[in-house]
Amino acid sequence: MTAKKAALIKKTIDAYSLALQNEQDPTERSRIQEKIADNYYELALIKIEDRRYAMRKAAEAYLESLSIRTLDDFPIDFTRMQNNLGAAYQTLAEVEDKTENCKKAIGAYLDALKISTLDDFPMDYAMTQNNLGNAYATLAEVEDKAENCKKAIGVYLDALKISTLDDFPMQYATTQNNLGNAYRTLAEVEDKAENCKKAIGAYLDALKIRTLDDFPMQYATTQNNLGTAYKTLAEVEDKAENCKKAIGAYLDALKISTLDDFPMDYAMTQNNLGTAYQTLAEVEDKAENCKKAIGAYQDALKIRTLDDFPMQYATTQNNLGNAYTTLAEVEDKAENCKKAIGAYQDALKISTLDDFPMDYAMTQNNLGTAYQTLAEVEDKAENCKKAIGAYQDALKISTLDDFPMDYAMTQNNLGTAYQTLAEVEDRATNGQRAIKACEEALKISTIDQFPMDYAETQSILGSAYKTLAEAENRIDNCRRARQAYGQAIEILTKLNLPGIKKSVEDKLSELDLICS
Repeated sequence: MTAKKAALIKKTIDAYSLALQNEQDPTERSRIQEKIADNYYELALIKIEDRRYAMRKAAEAYLESLSIRTLDDFPIDFTRMQNNLGAAYQTLAEVEDKTENCKKAIGAYLDALKISTLDDFPMDYAMTQNNLGNAYATLAEVEDKAENCKKAIGVYLDALKISTLDDFPMQYATTQNNLGNAYRTLAEVEDKAENCKKAIGAYLDALKIRTLDDFPMQYATTQNNLGTAYKTLAEVEDKAENCKKAIGAYLDALKISTLDDFPMDYAMTQNNLGTAYQTLAEVEDKAENCKKAIGAYQDALKIRTLDDFPMQYATTQNNLGNAYTTLAEVEDKAENCKKAIGAYQDALKISTLDDFPMDYAMTQNNLGTAYQTLAEVEDKAENCKKAIGAYQDALKISTLDDFPMDYAMTQNNLGTAYQTLAEVEDRATNGQRAIKACEEALKISTIDQFPMDYAETQSILGSAYKTLAEAENRIDNCRRARQAYGQAIEILTKLNLPGIKKSVEDKLSELDLICS
């Protein structure tokens, strides 16, 4: 059916193109150009492989038409075509030059609003404001996230002056869903809890209309979005409760987004469900929730295969590796670490240094952690060295200047790996390397900005000095170890973390035995 429709549209374009050649009247030529543009736009939507070419042709044809039917002479036609031109640029932004095409879309929508005002054409005003919000929201993905999200939020709220629940319920639901997305994106960079709650409120408003029975596909979309908002809120507030709400929303989405009917949406939602279970595992029923996360990721991978969806495959394999690494903390450490390593290595088939450097660095850091955990129970020296190699690969991208927080995290992990290796091999050399890595981490993990990270790194630094004290300069290194442990204990006391504080105090007691 799609192929037949595409062929028919192409014939229609050919017919209009022939008519254009034979038409001399400028206004009629402009009308034909608009028809050509409309058909190219429709072709782009149904034939994905032609989308880039067809949307470019649509934009060109709208611009040609607009050169004749101007704001002053044809205000209604001008407004309609500017809105359509904006839609063409916005769709084109999905496949090329996102920043440039979003800005062109924004310009077109703003031109449309010169005529489609709140007072004169309220319905057109609301529609165009919603489209303008979408363009700002897409631009926020690549430029000035906070500023463009706020602009998107502003125009969505303007659209809702007309698209009310009572008068235009479907448009109301669409705009509320979009508003939720803008708040959720803003939450990534500013006021996470507050903006997540606003996103949740918008999604719940959308679901007043987007019910399971009346609009099942839109229901599933909004439930998935709602789940993600709850999951993000769980990062800063009521982790268990909000994770459970996220899980509930994802499970509701899966009532519609089934494997057979909507395989891509099914895979996306299963991946999201896995991350919610994995986050819940941090605070409740670690083994059980990790296993649920693993099951969800494996379901996602039924669709997200290496050949068909390589980028999504890599994302889910990385997540799967994280779930196995966490499960290894409480069950079958060696076996689950090896499964984690396998998943990370699968992710790295796609997340290469050249093609996806940031994903490469993240996955290499995770791979290092899996090797480091495996070293606790098997082949300590060999697995520590593999962990060190992975962390060093991550640091090719996670540099001090470009990604300071990632740099600090990876240097902290590298220090742990060297310190563990020093217990069994080249105590002095590896102890010194551990100290160096910790000192690098502390350039970013300062006591004022990141007190918890500071305490963790000071604890590792204390252990490195303790190990080094067994090889050289006992008195001096024992003193430095005591100082580092003391710094960690002081911060952990202030942060009211008695369990972690106790583990550092135990290390300090071991140090006293060595250094006495």
